[in-house]
Amino acid sequence: MAVEENFVKLEIGIPVVMRFDKYAWQSRQVLDPDLGFTKTVKTLVFHVVELEGMPADTVFSLVSVKAQKEFEPYLLGDKFLRYRFTVIKEGPGFVAPRIMLATAL
Repeated sequence: MAVEENFVKLEIGIPVVMRFDKYAWQSRQVLDPDLGFTKTVKTLVFHVVELEGMPADTVFSLVSVKAQKEFEPYLLGDKFLRYRFTVIKEGPGFVAPRIMLATAL
């Protein structure tokens, strides 16, 4: 895991533990590598306040709908505030990260 400028970048096969205090939905322009043009995608962005047990002030973004759907149950009633999430990216390219573990605080 690395914090690149102001966001968390997952490395393949390395679990990352994060805690969030806010989230927002954002529209972003991305380049589709298969189609070769830009498109607008809905992105779920979390404000990270703890990263690997240390205080943090950065963001973690999810473009993948599959990954967003894993987090959606925790968005209802702000349940995410009561959990610490271990997230992993298991493959290169556009393989969606997944929640390995959601630990209640």
